[in-house]
Formats: sequence, structure tokens, C-alpha cells
Amino acid sequence: MKLKKIISLTLVTAMTAGMALTGCGGSSGDSGSDSGSSSSDSGSSDSGDSVTIKWLSQGTGEDGWEGITKPILEAYEEETGVHIDAEFYTFNDLFEVIETKAAAGEADFDVVSVDVTYVSKYGSSEYLEPLDQYFSDEEKAKWDDASYQAGVWEDTMYAAPENTSTQELYYNKTLLDKAGIKLPENDADNRLTYEEVAELAKQGLKKLDPDGSQGYIGFDFQQVSRVYQMNMLANSMGGKNISDDGYSLDGVVNTQPWIDAMTWYQKLVDDGIASQGYDADQLGEQFYAGKMLFMVGGTWTPSNMKCDDEIGYTYAPCFEGHEDEVATSTGSWYFGINSKSSNKDAAADFIKYFTLGEGSDMWLEINGDVPSRLDKQDEIANNPDASEDMKIAAYEAANTAVPRAVTPVFGEYSTVLDQAWEDVRNGADVKETLDNAVEQFDAATAAYK
Repeated sequence: MKLKKIISLTLVTAMTAGMALTGCGGSSGDSGSDSGSSSSDSGSSDSGDSVTIKWLSQGTGEDGWEGITKPILEAYEEETGVHIDAEFYTFNDLFEVIETKAAAGEADFDVVSVDVTYVSKYGSSEYLEPLDQYFSDEEKAKWDDASYQAGVWEDTMYAAPENTSTQELYYNKTLLDKAGIKLPENDADNRLTYEEVAELAKQGLKKLDPDGSQGYIGFDFQQVSRVYQMNMLANSMGGKNISDDGYSLDGVVNTQPWIDAMTWYQKLVDDGIASQGYDADQLGEQFYAGKMLFMVGGTWTPSNMKCDDEIGYTYAPCFEGHEDEVATSTGSWYFGINSKSSNKDAAADFIKYFTLGEGSDMWLEINGDVPSRLDKQDEIANNPDASEDMKIAAYEAANTAVPRAVTPVFGEYSTVLDQAWEDVRNGADVKETLDNAVEQFDAATAAYK
């Protein structure tokens, strides 16, 4: 099986992919120690007849998943009698541990938390147990399509979505008021276009910072130059993220939707509306500091604002002439079963509890993430007490979400295309950049074909 070659991917590649995943939803708690921290005595059982499930996850510390999931695990143990031995790691450490243990064929863990970009890799490498035998078609249909499909590789379900993320257009109310800009009425069926937002941003900069001395940014993307977010531009023109087999960019990114999307963004930069001097780890801070008029951001954006009364939000924009193709980047965390586990039935039951059952309800209430479950998305949309940004997020998740590239070689994918977006941002020829990206990706993935 050619895909077993994925096992040999280096930690460097894994960490590169991880760097592209900022904003994948939830409280990460990644400031913890390098080693895992366990919520209970490893491998112990309450009695000789009880079952213990070992769960490897990210998010160390009381403010991370380690603390957040405590009441969920306690409730599950009380309800089922199954003991959950949870071990928490930092983001990068988690995947190093999983890959080391799985490559060695170890059976001392049962359930793993997996970032969406690793699902295909671990499925193709046979680290994860196929889940189709544990989840009925009816159960699968309870998630929005993007969330479900991101957990599928080669028509096989390998992971179940814990929650998701999506994109909205955020704006600084104070700056728009100072600039005398009033946004037109809009909704999901009548969105602002990217072209309209760019023009409004241009007008705002002309009034607020005519000589550019104040350092204002008109309009940009929080995850600038990262495929997680930037690919939504090409998606919103009808472009795909990768070939159907997950191993080629030819006939995908060297096509008109991608050329048009990158050309539009390059002009945004050339016109002085978007930024050039900040990377994806810095740009959001400019918005939070009141230095940016408009920003496409993830659903974590409001929680990072120091002055919530200054922030406004609306549906993600669309392109003129492509109103029916609006797309938002999405994806977050998933649950999978170790293919070597001796407790697969119990592991599947735990995953169902956390993704479709009571545990899912508790998780969403505690953590405030965007749900992958359609019933919860509908509940938010029809809840008069729900915040407007969550209503928008729920709508986008259900209707416009596009999974990130489904491929076992996401590390190579993000390395090549992150650089392509950055090169175009800095003035490189769009068509030449995309042709080079095709060649670079082919070379980087030749060993896996």
C-alpha cells in the first residue's frame, strides 16, 4: 500500500503543518510542560471488571482541555462505569507522541484527539481504525457536511468531529464611525462583496490616514499567507484545494479561480489597503489594537478583543459574479481510535458521547466552540439569546464551510502554498508562482505516490 510511506514523514513536517493551524478552535492550553500530564493513574482500573480507556489529547493545564474536560469525563464515568485515563500534551508534543507510539504498533492507548489536517495521514498510515462500522449513516448525517467529509479519507471515515471553526468579516465600529462609513444592510442572502469591502476600506484609509503615517490597515486576513484561511478566496471563485486523490495540485491551483483570487489579493496589497509588514502571528494584534478597519477572522476573534463594544461582525464576503460560490475555511479537532486498541467498542462509545451525545452538549456549553452538529447549529440560529456572531458562525458552518485540503501530505501542501500566497503578497507573478507551486508539490510528494 503506497500510502504506508506516509509513516516516514519527519517531525519537522508535522510541526510545519501544525504552525499553519492557528485558530483551530477551543482553548489550547499549549503553554504546559513538554511531557504529558495525566488526569488519573495510567492504566489503572477501579475494579477487575471495569474498562479503562486511555485518551491522548492536547491542551495541558486547568485553562486548557485538561481542565475543561474534567466535568465531561466525570459525567461519562458516572454514567457508564468506564474509566477515562486522559493524558494531555502541548500541540506539537501530542503528534510526536502519537506518531512514535503508532509507528511502533503500541496498543497502550485507545482514543486520540487529532487536528483535522492529520486525519488523512493517520488513516492512510493505518494508525486509525476505520469508524464506519461504529457510526451509522443516520449518525453521520448529524454533522454538517464539511465537518464529516474532513474526517474521511478514500471513502472511509477515520475520525469524528469534536467541533469546528469558521470565518466572518469583522470590523472596527469606532474607526468606521470616525471615517463616516456606514455599512449597507446585509445578510446571508445579500452579503458584502470582497470588492465592496475593499472600496470601503480604501475610503476609510483616505479619511483616517491620508498620508499613511498612522499605520492603519484597511482590510486583510488574520491568517495572512496561510492556506487555512487564504484558500477561501479561491474557493469563493469555485476553485478546489487539491486533486481528488489528494496528491496533486496540477489542474487545481494553476486554474482561473486561483489566478483570479491571488490577483485580487495582490492588488489589495498593491493599493495599500492590505498589509505587507505583518505575518499571521502579528496581524490579528493590529486589529485588536484598533489599527485595522476590516478583517476576515476566525470565530475565536471576538474572545481576543479587549473592547467588545468596538467590534462588529457580519457574514463572510463573496466575490461579484460568484455570489452562489461563497466559501469559508473551516475545520478543528477530531476523535479517532488507535487501530491497535483492544477496547475499540468502548472507545467508539466514548467518541459518540463526546461528539454526538451529552458530552458534546457539555463541551459546546463550556468551551463555546462552533458545533459540527447540525441540530446544535440550528439551535443557535433560532436562539434569541445567542450572540449574533455565533449565529453567523453556525450559519456559515452549515452552509458555506469548505474543508481544508484532504490529503495525507498536508505538511508539504501547506509549506508550498503558504509560500505561494506570501510570494504573491510580495509582488511575485501570480501565474508563475502557481505553476512553480505545482512543480514543488509534485517534487515534495513524489515519494508517496
